[in-house]
Amino acid sequence: MFKLKPLTAAILVMVSAQAMADDSTSNQNQNGTANIANVTQTAASFSLSTQQQTGTGNDAMTLQDNASSTIEQTQDGRYNAGYGEQLFENGSTITQQQTGAFNTSHASQSIGVGSSHALQQQQGNGNFSFVYQDSQDEATATTFQQGNNNEANIEQIEMGVGNNATITQHGNTNYGTAEQVFQVSGQIDINQSGNNNYAYGDQRNGEGSTLTIDQVGNGNGTEVWQDSQLASQTTINQNGNTNETVVDQSFGQGNEATVLQVGRLNAIYADQFESIGSIVGLYQEGKGNVHYTYQSGDGHVLNVTSVGTENKVYASNWKGPQSGGQFGSTQTATVNQNGKNNVANFTQDGVGNLMSTNQTGTGNATTVSQADSYNELYFDQNGSDNILIADQRGSTNLAQGSSNGSGNSTEYIQSGTMNVAYVTQGGTGNVASVEQSGMNQTATVQQYGNANRATVLQQ
Repeated sequence: MFKLKPLTAAILVMVSAQAMADDSTSNQNQNGTANIANVTQTAASFSLSTQQQTGTGNDAMTLQDNASSTIEQTQDGRYNAGYGEQLFENGSTITQQQTGAFNTSHASQSIGVGSSHALQQQQGNGNFSFVYQDSQDEATATTFQQGNNNEANIEQIEMGVGNNATITQHGNTNYGTAEQVFQVSGQIDINQSGNNNYAYGDQRNGEGSTLTIDQVGNGNGTEVWQDSQLASQTTINQNGNTNETVVDQSFGQGNEATVLQVGRLNAIYADQFESIGSIVGLYQEGKGNVHYTYQSGDGHVLNVTSVGTENKVYASNWKGPQSGGQFGSTQTATVNQNGKNNVANFTQDGVGNLMSTNQTGTGNATTVSQADSYNELYFDQNGSDNILIADQRGSTNLAQGSSNGSGNSTEYIQSGTMNVAYVTQGGTGNVASVEQSGMNQTATVQQYGNANRATVLQQ
């Protein structure tokens, strides 16, 4: 992109000869087509580089080394490129502003200390912006874009303190990514407004980080990866149609993921693999929503609420349509679905697991399997054609439930000691089957309506 020739570079350096001295200042103004501005400031305590270009196909470049410095680049036109780089700096700032179409901004800050900041603002169509911060002490990166088909990227790598990355995009078909690797307390905020937006956030090997993504529009997609994180949080809000969210918090502890989707045909993939004490909260309102959630480890909590039609809750390992979703000990799952044709499936593996489900509507089905000891299950289904199948193995298991409507079917199978099962059904064509093995077990079945059938086997 930067087409520097030796003679041109030499002339620019001579014009900006003061850039080589302490407390240097370089100002460059260019109008026209295919202009090149190049400034290098080295070992200048308080350096300032200001570059302004108007036209088409212009290039602006500034390199500042070992300084407390400022880079300001302003470009108006099309196919312009701005590049600012700061090395071994202390509290330096890069500001890049572009107006037009198909412009490119690149800001780089490496091995610095203090409250450094890189700000990029672009207005127009087809623009590209990239902020790279390597081994920064208190780095902050901010990007704003307006228009269609824009792309913004922020990358903060290596160990840092108080990293912050913000991307805001307005328009259609925007693409925004932010990555923080080996961060201490990094924060990522990505806001997108328009159609066909895609957001990607990545935080790895850190502690106490927060990642938030807001999307408004149609066809949005979000990916969040928090790998080997401790006490980190992810919050995703999607409002529109055909949204999709992927959240992965694996090999961590005490992490929390919250996803809100409002619209139609939404899908959520939330995984917490080999982690401890993590929480997932999923809320969907609309039509045809699907979410796959996988948790393995100890002490996880899963809360799911679906409001609409054709909602499905699959516990995935990996992906559906059935399989299992919670593996480990002391897991808790709560599912609430309001609509029709809802399906919920869960597997809890371990000690002291708790499962609670509530489905209201038509054609709901719930399948629950719990293994080991003192597991509990609560279920409530209101509507028609609901089916619940629960398998609990171990000791001190408890199963409760209530089905209201017609065509409901409930089946409990419990093996172990001191198991208790309650089944209450109201409607027509209900079938209840309870099987218990062990001692001190109690089974109570109540059915209201016509053609109900109850089978209880205790041995």
